[in-house]
Amino acid sequence: KDAANGQIEAGADVIYQAAGLSGQGVIQAAAAHKVWAIGVDSDQYEQSALAQYKDYILGSALKNVGGAVYELSKSVVEGKPLSGEQRGDLKSGGVGFADSNPKYKAMTDVVAAVEKAKQDIIDGKITVNTK
Repeated sequence: KDAANGQIEAGADVIYQAAGLSGQGVIQAAAAHKVWAIGVDSDQYEQSALAQYKDYILGSALKNVGGAVYELSKSVVEGKPLSGEQRGDLKSGGVGFADSNPKYKAMTDVVAAVEKAKQDIIDGKITVNTK
Protein backbone atom coordinates (compact mmCIF):
# COMPACT_ATOMS: atom_id res chain seq x y z
CA LYS A 1 0.00 0.00 0.00
CA ASP A 2 2.84 2.39 0.87
CA ALA A 3 4.63 1.63 -2.41
CA ALA A 4 1.41 2.25 -4.37
CA ASN A 5 0.85 5.54 -2.54
CA GLY A 6 4.38 6.59 -3.48
CA GLN A 7 3.83 5.71 -7.13
CA ILE A 8 0.52 7.57 -7.21
CA GLU A 9 2.07 10.62 -5.55
CA ALA A 10 4.77 10.49 -8.25
CA GLY A 11 2.05 10.73 -10.91
CA ALA A 12 0.95 7.17 -11.72
CA ASP A 13 -2.54 7.00 -13.23
CA VAL A 14 -2.79 3.20 -13.13
CA ILE A 15 -1.26 0.79 -10.61
CA TYR A 16 -0.75 -2.91 -11.37
CA GLN A 17 0.03 -5.40 -8.66
CA ALA A 18 1.04 -9.00 -9.17
CA ALA A 19 0.26 -10.28 -5.70
CA GLY A 20 -3.31 -11.64 -5.88
CA LEU A 21 -5.26 -10.94 -2.73
CA SER A 22 -1.99 -9.99 -1.04
CA GLY A 23 -2.11 -6.90 -3.24
CA GLN A 24 -5.26 -5.53 -1.64
CA GLY A 25 -3.31 -2.56 -0.30
CA VAL A 26 -2.50 -1.47 -3.85
CA ILE A 27 -6.18 -1.53 -4.75
CA GLN A 28 -7.07 0.32 -1.55
CA ALA A 29 -4.49 3.02 -2.31
CA ALA A 30 -5.74 3.38 -5.88
CA ALA A 31 -9.31 3.81 -4.66
CA ALA A 32 -8.27 6.34 -2.02
CA HIS A 33 -6.55 8.44 -4.70
CA LYS A 34 -9.26 7.77 -7.31
CA VAL A 35 -6.89 6.20 -9.86
CA TRP A 36 -7.14 2.83 -11.59
CA ALA A 37 -5.79 -0.43 -10.21
CA ILE A 38 -5.32 -3.61 -12.22
CA GLY A 39 -5.83 -6.81 -10.29
CA VAL A 40 -4.28 -10.19 -10.93
CA ASP A 41 -4.86 -13.96 -10.88
CA SER A 42 -8.66 -13.82 -10.70
CA ASP A 43 -11.30 -11.21 -11.47
CA GLN A 44 -10.66 -8.95 -8.50
CA TYR A 45 -13.55 -6.68 -9.55
CA GLU A 46 -15.85 -9.56 -8.56
CA GLN A 47 -14.20 -10.39 -5.21
CA SER A 48 -16.36 -9.62 -2.20
CA ALA A 49 -13.28 -8.72 -0.12
CA LEU A 50 -12.66 -5.82 -2.53
CA ALA A 51 -16.28 -4.79 -3.16
CA GLN A 52 -15.90 -1.32 -1.64
CA TYR A 53 -13.00 -0.59 -4.02
CA LYS A 54 -14.32 -2.20 -7.20
CA ASP A 55 -15.13 1.06 -8.98
CA TYR A 56 -11.36 1.60 -9.19
CA ILE A 57 -10.46 -1.89 -10.42
CA LEU A 58 -10.04 -1.43 -14.15
CA GLY A 59 -9.69 -5.16 -14.77
CA SER A 60 -7.50 -8.09 -13.81
CA ALA A 61 -4.69 -9.98 -15.50
CA LEU A 62 -5.59 -13.67 -15.49
CA LYS A 63 -3.67 -16.90 -15.75
CA ASN A 64 -5.55 -20.14 -16.23
CA VAL A 65 -3.77 -22.29 -13.65
CA GLY A 66 -6.81 -24.53 -13.26
CA GLY A 67 -6.83 -25.23 -16.99
CA ALA A 68 -3.12 -26.05 -16.96
CA VAL A 69 -3.57 -28.49 -14.06
CA TYR A 70 -6.53 -30.08 -15.85
CA GLU A 71 -4.54 -30.54 -19.09
CA LEU A 72 -1.62 -32.09 -17.19
CA SER A 73 -3.92 -34.44 -15.26
CA LYS A 74 -5.76 -35.39 -18.44
CA SER A 75 -2.49 -36.16 -20.23
CA VAL A 76 -1.43 -38.50 -17.40
CA VAL A 77 -4.81 -40.29 -17.35
CA GLU A 78 -4.60 -40.74 -21.13
CA GLY A 79 -1.12 -42.28 -20.77
CA LYS A 80 0.65 -39.46 -22.63
CA PRO A 81 2.00 -37.24 -19.83
CA LEU A 82 2.96 -33.73 -20.82
CA SER A 83 6.60 -33.00 -20.18
CA GLY A 84 8.99 -30.13 -20.56
CA GLU A 85 7.96 -26.52 -20.76
CA GLN A 86 4.26 -25.89 -21.29
CA ARG A 87 3.21 -22.34 -22.15
CA GLY A 88 -0.10 -20.75 -21.42
CA ASP A 89 -0.52 -17.78 -23.74
CA LEU A 90 -3.25 -15.62 -25.24
CA LYS A 91 -3.77 -17.97 -28.17
CA SER A 92 -4.29 -21.04 -25.95
CA GLY A 93 -6.35 -19.20 -23.33
CA GLY A 94 -3.62 -19.66 -20.74
CA VAL A 95 -3.69 -15.94 -19.89
CA GLY A 96 -6.25 -13.20 -20.35
CA PHE A 97 -7.87 -10.07 -18.99
CA ALA A 98 -11.05 -9.89 -16.89
CA ASP A 99 -13.08 -6.90 -18.01
CA SER A 100 -16.08 -7.09 -15.68
CA ASN A 101 -16.02 -3.41 -14.72
CA PRO A 102 -18.64 -1.60 -16.84
CA LYS A 103 -16.50 1.56 -16.62
CA TYR A 104 -13.76 -0.28 -18.51
CA LYS A 105 -16.21 -1.57 -21.12
CA ALA A 106 -17.51 1.98 -21.61
CA MET A 107 -14.03 3.11 -22.70
CA THR A 108 -14.59 1.73 -26.19
CA ASP A 109 -11.39 3.22 -27.63
CA VAL A 110 -9.32 1.56 -24.89
CA VAL A 111 -11.16 -1.75 -25.27
CA ALA A 112 -10.58 -1.65 -29.04
CA ALA A 113 -6.88 -0.91 -28.57
CA VAL A 114 -6.51 -3.77 -26.06
CA GLU A 115 -8.34 -6.19 -28.36
CA LYS A 116 -6.16 -5.14 -31.31
CA ALA A 117 -2.98 -5.61 -29.26
CA LYS A 118 -4.25 -9.02 -28.10
CA GLN A 119 -4.90 -10.11 -31.69
CA ASP A 120 -1.55 -8.72 -32.85
CA ILE A 121 0.20 -10.76 -30.14
CA ILE A 122 -1.71 -13.90 -31.14
CA ASP A 123 -0.89 -13.29 -34.82
CA GLY A 124 2.81 -12.73 -34.03
CA LYS A 125 2.78 -9.08 -35.12
CA ILE A 126 3.85 -8.13 -31.61
CA THR A 127 6.39 -10.32 -29.89
CA VAL A 128 6.76 -10.62 -26.17
CA ASN A 129 10.07 -11.38 -24.51
CA THR A 130 9.28 -13.96 -21.83
CA LYS A 131 12.81 -14.35 -20.52
